[in-house]
Amino acid sequence: MIGQLADRSEVVYEFMRARSLDGWWIWAVVVLGVVALLTLCVRFYRRDVVEISRPVGWTLMLLRVTAVIALVFFFFDLQRRTQRVVTRPSEVVVMVDTSQSMSLAGGIDPGSPSRVQLAESLLDDSPLLTQMRDEHRVSVYGFDAESEPTLWMSTATADQSSDTDSAAQPQPANGDETISATARRIAWFGGFAIAVGLLLALISLAIGATGRGQSVGWFLVTSASCLLIGGVSLGSVYCVQSPASLASILGLSGPSDADDTTEEPESTEDPSQGPSGVADWQTQVAAVGSESRIGDAIRTVLTDHEPSTLAGIVVMTDGQNNGGVDLGSATALARRAGVSVYPVGLGSSRPATNVRVVDLDAPKRVYPGDKFAVSAVLQGSGARPIEVEVQLLDGLDQTAGSDGNASTDGGDTAVDLPPNVIDSRRVTLPVDGTLSGLRFEMEPESVGRRRVAVRIVAPEGDTNVRDDAQAARYEVVSRKLRVMAVAGGPTREYRFVRNLLYRDNSVELDVWLQTGQPGMSQDADLVLTDFPETPEDLFEYDAIIMFDPDWRSFNAESLQLIERWLAEQAGGLILVAGPVYHPLFFRGRTDPRISTVRGFFPVDLATRGALLGGGRQGGDDAWPLDFTPDAQRAEFLWIDQDPTSSFQIWDEFDGVYDFVGVKGLKPGAKAYSRFSDPTTRVGDELPVFMASQFYGSGRTYFQASGEMWRLRQASDAYFDRYYTQLIRWASEGRLLRDSNRGVLLVDNSKAMVGDTIAIRAVLTDDQFEPLQVPKVPVKVLTPGGTVMDLDLTPTPGQPRPGTYGGRLIVREAGGYEIRLTLGDALAEQVLRQSVQVRLPTVELERPRRNDDALTSLADLTAGRFFPLDDPASTNTVADELVRVIRPQPQTTVLPGNTDQDFTRRRNAALMWLIATFLTFEWVTRRLHRLA
Repeated sequence: MIGQLADRSEVVYEFMRARSLDGWWIWAVVVLGVVALLTLCVRFYRRDVVEISRPVGWTLMLLRVTAVIALVFFFFDLQRRTQRVVTRPSEVVVMVDTSQSMSLAGGIDPGSPSRVQLAESLLDDSPLLTQMRDEHRVSVYGFDAESEPTLWMSTATADQSSDTDSAAQPQPANGDETISATARRIAWFGGFAIAVGLLLALISLAIGATGRGQSVGWFLVTSASCLLIGGVSLGSVYCVQSPASLASILGLSGPSDADDTTEEPESTEDPSQGPSGVADWQTQVAAVGSESRIGDAIRTVLTDHEPSTLAGIVVMTDGQNNGGVDLGSATALARRAGVSVYPVGLGSSRPATNVRVVDLDAPKRVYPGDKFAVSAVLQGSGARPIEVEVQLLDGLDQTAGSDGNASTDGGDTAVDLPPNVIDSRRVTLPVDGTLSGLRFEMEPESVGRRRVAVRIVAPEGDTNVRDDAQAARYEVVSRKLRVMAVAGGPTREYRFVRNLLYRDNSVELDVWLQTGQPGMSQDADLVLTDFPETPEDLFEYDAIIMFDPDWRSFNAESLQLIERWLAEQAGGLILVAGPVYHPLFFRGRTDPRISTVRGFFPVDLATRGALLGGGRQGGDDAWPLDFTPDAQRAEFLWIDQDPTSSFQIWDEFDGVYDFVGVKGLKPGAKAYSRFSDPTTRVGDELPVFMASQFYGSGRTYFQASGEMWRLRQASDAYFDRYYTQLIRWASEGRLLRDSNRGVLLVDNSKAMVGDTIAIRAVLTDDQFEPLQVPKVPVKVLTPGGTVMDLDLTPTPGQPRPGTYGGRLIVREAGGYEIRLTLGDALAEQVLRQSVQVRLPTVELERPRRNDDALTSLADLTAGRFFPLDDPASTNTVADELVRVIRPQPQTTVLPGNTDQDFTRRRNAALMWLIATFLTFEWVTRRLHRLA
């Protein structure tokens, strides 16, 4: 449970005998007995002293009654103990929705702030957190697609802070410093009264000895009164101040006044942070999540916090729960726990007039003369269907110079757009949030880096013109792709891929069929009879694809050339394993070439059994591929028009029969799919079927069997797209090299908002030796035209120096460009990589605020719904929240042990009091010759 206890101690005095007297009749007997005892005592002494003076009689009666009362006091057994009072403070949890729908406009008026900006204003600009902290412990969470919300901050109540400050003060080492001035004055008064009483007693003895007994009675009664007052005063202080000695109580010993001073504790508060404890809410509150899991967030908070002290849960959201558990389940849980939920509805329940380009999909690389498609996803909202003009723009990429400084086109949109409109269409957008697709076809005009954009001409009343366009970068590559295909034998996979690449006009294909005979005909641009022996020959290739090669045909020099080609020349190596030569080579453990070849694989290969242990040859059943989350972002696996339809096809794919065994992934490698047969598990994981890794500046890709030809059963196009995109992806570093001093790579050129992009650079200095500097700065040009600075640092564990890495979190949709500058102003070289970031469509399908769900959530949990679509009303909403959420702290008393020092001092004080007064009585009676 999340919670902070306020712990304080308090001293309690109680009569222990009174706790054991149970029943009114017992109390009646005790009270009657005490009254009877005092009555008999008074009547006896009134008869006994009838012949002596009245002051002496009063004295004897006072002495005896005091002794009796002291015995009664002892009987009731006054005890002192220190008990702990533990207070669990009242808590309020504030949760902020950070899903993508929170980036939509918060109102229906043009220029309205986004919903996430309204939430930020409520946290930062309003007095909500500051006022709540006066009575509650406040925790602020952010939630989106994750099953558990993220804790941003947690503050104690103002009372807790005071208690903490007091606890931080230095505590006295012993009880001497705890004696207050009032207690010391009472002790001195008691001591003085005792001294006066003793003095008067001596005087009365002297007067009695002289025989002048007329005035001795008044001295006696005054002496007894002083002794009684002094004994009670000094004895009370002596018992209460049990840690201190009598001398310390009277101030006759102990520390000096200078020792009583205490030092103020140093403040631990960060002056850079506000009263809420968060320095920058604008950075913290960002709409990046692909889903909104309101139900999961509420359930987690109810689990992590004590419901008895949870005064309320404030949920800032638009109410669109599109992931995780149903909102009704979380509502029922909150209702059973007795916790009220206070939804703050962000956005408008009325349809605001707005059009937006949700997504833009364009290829990263095209070839001259090849037509390509640009796809856009559009969305509209409003009172009635909106007819708009959609334009396709294209031009050279001139948004930023080599210095990384962004330029703007002077328009109202946040996207820098190309200048030339090359096509336009009129479309009608539905206003229920439905996403509409639009596809343009175009042909590249010239070789080089270019930008393409889709722009909607804003209709009248559009609330947000900043989302009316999106742009993407692409490059027109003039040269053909040089590919070498190596096969241990003429397998189906090899023959289908060979024919595919040979027919592709953008590919120049050379093949080496290791079992081929001289003069054998092959569909290829060049038929090789051996592997290239010189760097000049090998380094001409952009990609090498190997189908179950016979590694025994490669000598050590050839393997070293492949390693150099990968690490230094950014080559792409695709390894398709097979059942013939793959196990034959790797079972020869003494071959020194094995360690080099193993390094090419992104997986650790198994070493025993058929197909290297754990593998399968000649399986009876086909098993579908189990794709990982990384596969969703791998563009080469998109074998249809979009990722959704592509993976529907993969799900319908019957699967594969065989695979070679692997132990697991290497560090830094990515698995895209696994063989789904549960009987083939290695430990807790299924065998890896597809994986990749960076190797220096190059890439290697592993496929556990050559069975992708089975995709042709569904369509030849799926097989063709898979291998065409795979080869181009693997050779991307070669095709997009901007400098002979290095290469800049990203692990994924297409991503979703909120994803983390891994950046990798393999660099050399001006002498072409591995670059060795502490960090390499790069500039990131965002879709909005701003420039971010990012540092790449040396990547540990790499076989080659000069390898640098970093990570970039993309927080808005559109095209990002990463630029790394090498050299000085006279010989400047710029490395570039682009990333296209898209929005998750599930978050944008329902743009309206869901008032029905939020009202039901509030009503069923005895809370209250607060709609908020105007920045001017944030303070009003904050004040109302503070007013309606009442504190409910929980206090627990933990009784402590009895103070034995107090008990001993109490008994000693009573003993001295009783003994003194009985002695005084005996002497007085003897002086006055009473029996």
